[in-house]
Amino acid sequence: MKKRMIRSVFCPALLTLLMLLFLCPAAFASDAPYTTMTQDHRGRLVSSQDGYLPQNAITKLGGKELKKPGDIFIDGKNMLYIADTGNARVVRCTLEGEFLASIGEGVLKGPTGIFVDEKGNLYAADPRQGKIIVFSSDGKQIGEYGKPEGPLYGKKNKFVPKKLVVDAAGSLYVIAEGNTNGIAQIGEQKDFLGYFGANSTPLPIRDAFRRLISTKEQKQQLKRNVPPSPVNLAIDDRGLIYTVTQGSEANGVKKFNMAGINMLNNVLSDENIADVAVGSIENIFVVSATGYLYEYSREGDLLFLFGGSDDGKNRSGLFVNAAAIDVDASGHLYVLDQEAGKIQVFEQTEYADTVHHALRLYQEGHYVESKEPWEEVLRQNSFFDYAYRGLGQAYYKLEDYDRSLSAFRLAGDKDGYSDSFWEVRNVFLKNHLFLILIIFLVLYVFRKALQKLDRKFGILRPVRGFLSSAGDKRLVRELRFVAYVPKNPADAYYGIQRESKVSIFSSTLLYLVFFILYVADKYFSGFLFKRVQEGRFELGMDVALVFGIFFLFILCNYLVSSIRDGEGKLKDIYCSLAYATMPYLVLKPVVILLSHVLTQNEAFLIGLLNFIVVLAMAILIVVMVREIQNYSWRETFQNIGLTLFTMFLFIVAGVIIFALIHQVVDFVVSIWKEVSYRVS
Repeated sequence: MKKRMIRSVFCPALLTLLMLLFLCPAAFASDAPYTTMTQDHRGRLVSSQDGYLPQNAITKLGGKELKKPGDIFIDGKNMLYIADTGNARVVRCTLEGEFLASIGEGVLKGPTGIFVDEKGNLYAADPRQGKIIVFSSDGKQIGEYGKPEGPLYGKKNKFVPKKLVVDAAGSLYVIAEGNTNGIAQIGEQKDFLGYFGANSTPLPIRDAFRRLISTKEQKQQLKRNVPPSPVNLAIDDRGLIYTVTQGSEANGVKKFNMAGINMLNNVLSDENIADVAVGSIENIFVVSATGYLYEYSREGDLLFLFGGSDDGKNRSGLFVNAAAIDVDASGHLYVLDQEAGKIQVFEQTEYADTVHHALRLYQEGHYVESKEPWEEVLRQNSFFDYAYRGLGQAYYKLEDYDRSLSAFRLAGDKDGYSDSFWEVRNVFLKNHLFLILIIFLVLYVFRKALQKLDRKFGILRPVRGFLSSAGDKRLVRELRFVAYVPKNPADAYYGIQRESKVSIFSSTLLYLVFFILYVADKYFSGFLFKRVQEGRFELGMDVALVFGIFFLFILCNYLVSSIRDGEGKLKDIYCSLAYATMPYLVLKPVVILLSHVLTQNEAFLIGLLNFIVVLAMAILIVVMVREIQNYSWRETFQNIGLTLFTMFLFIVAGVIIFALIHQVVDFVVSIWKEVSYRVS
């Protein structure tokens, strides 16, 4: 009876489960074997909703397994072409993997790059033959490109074509193995048009110094600083060229305009980058050899980062050695795994569809229409900063400047924030200008009335008496002395050194005020002019930096001056330097205040004030050293130069000592752990 009851419950449940598995496999699909990330405006990678999920894989076509395939391409008719390198052919199939034709068998020896133009002609780069072979849409050979003739290409440069694209005019852009001059541009008539999109390598400081001091013969022996060559390229509908270069995480992805100028800067990628493709909304797709997939906006903002290396379990979405990527008109991604000999297909999620829909509207200038999809994106992922930028533009167009201001701030978009703040400020002035004028008028009338009453009745006599008595106190006199420094610095420093006009205590107070203003300027300036990320505080480093620089300058100047017969004592230098900060103490509060009311259009005012502060302090320090040490002008500048050099030596020595102590501590800790482990 009990067994019968269990069977009656279990069997229907099992049957229901099986039906659901067969009828609704998506409902029980496992999660993706990777975590999708995006990048916020601070440059941090943060978790995101999945934008793409693995769908299926293509491994066998025309009765043959793919063998070391080198490239893929999707044409305008949604046909998939595969450079089946190991089988010396190019395969044409449907996007679902249905075999249609094998092209180039018996002609090709190992194609590694392919491209199909608008006419349906197939261009196959065959490095084994040193040629680019052209086939018609029906698979017949109709032409070929060999090494370009002419001195501009380079007589010593071999022509080993690896990858290529073709523009609307029929010009070829070819990446050739071993050619570091850039992409070779070949005309339709096979004439060499020049190099395009060459990478540059900054000369290391050490090598630059060696070249500077080397003879002509020695320079010839120095190793040539050769720029890396791009490893792959793509072209969009506007004819813009995209390249990827291995070995650089910041400048690995480039987008060149017609003039050959890179339009992207500091695009996040990795040093194993392998291929690039362009989507329907000019979104950029990049794949790394390690299996990581990147999607960017047309400006280079990271939208999605997903994928990864196969862990040996052969899971969908992971790769052994990813080599190529392309995208179809529906937004499906096709990623070639060269080592595994298969093409994995990724489909967009609903979340990615929403992002792309909002992005399309945004890029087309339909900011208001993009508001709802951006809000939906943020409802699913509040860390997607690009959506805040889109919302900011939408609110700006709707003249909701307060919300626009908030959205741009969350996006870290200072340009948009500046435009919105300009409007908010204008609205405020329009609404309150009359009130502001009334307040100023009332204050002016009050001041005049107060002066008249004071002359008649002396109502301010107690206040003046209090201020007079307070001014007679030593500390107040010493602090007020700071105003005298810029008026007559030579006399002021004479008074500090010879007449004890100031004390160590008052000087220390000025150093503390300097530090407070430094912190206020760094962390509490207006959003547009803040030098650090919001919410980030490094007070320990600030203390070490500010007081460390002051201490080093005082100590090193004293040491140098003692050796060079200076007359200044340590106390004199300490007090004089504090009073030399007077321009900073007076003007920096003005700078901080202006940072909250100015836009980027008026940023030159803050720049000008900061320049005046630095220049005025430098002048006062120079005069200080001359007067305190009783030097000539020549001796003064020599003293300051030696002081700065000595400071540099102290810093270098400090870094070395810190590194050594760190190594010793690590050694002691490792020994302690080893002993503790053996004892236990």
